[in-house]
Amino acid sequence: MNQNKDLIVSSQIEIDNKISKYKGMKVSELKESLSMPLKDNKASFVQLAKKMMGITNNKFGLCDNRVDAVLKTVRLTGMETPAEAMSFMPVDFKEWSEALSWESSSLYRYFNEKTLLLFIFQQYPTGKRVDDSEMTFLDAKVWKMSEYDLNHGLKEVWERVRYLINEDKLEITPVKQKNGKIINKNNLPSGQFNTLGHLRPGAINGDDKVLLTTGQRIVKQRFWFNNEYVKEIIDL
Repeated sequence: MNQNKDLIVSSQIEIDNKISKYKGMKVSELKESLSMPLKDNKASFVQLAKKMMGITNNKFGLCDNRVDAVLKTVRLTGMETPAEAMSFMPVDFKEWSEALSWESSSLYRYFNEKTLLLFIFQQYPTGKRVDDSEMTFLDAKVWKMSEYDLNHGLKEVWERVRYLINEDKLEITPVKQKNGKIINKNNLPSGQFNTLGHLRPGAINGDDKVLLTTGQRIVKQRFWFNNEYVKEIIDL
């Protein structure tokens, strides 16, 4: 575990050396200095982070490839809270429900093996909503999930999903909205389930569904970190 901590510290130093000159710059200034198009879109934050790092892929190595890193971006509101939850992998319900142990599951292996590099951008401190190009690059943080969170908060989400599938307790309820549109509610772990993470749709549209072993069809889901958990990470 100490070796892990040393690698995280070394990785942070490596990152700081690369990005310290960019801290405090606005997105528009960064794009200009890095010769990037000024056109705004959500993905441009990721492109910007990759350009600052001099990498072409979201997955890369740190500390002579001893650290298996994944790039993520965080946008903070003026109140210094993350503007949104953080999206990860699509949920493979078959694999989640059939895994022989927590340690052999894809969810455990991902967060046990990967280290996140979070590029943090912030709106004006007044809380006033500003254009993306006016947001400021604050910092980049190297983070790895603790053993405790792996085996408690994260595992709880996995166990709950397994229970609902394997015990045939998953409820999918069609709900008619005011505009007449039908959406399907479910009892998968939501943002209120625990402080760490939840599931939510990650489909192309409402018809992009997967067939479960229960015989039910559900809109494809992704695993997400809760806003408050992302805030905990960047506040560490």
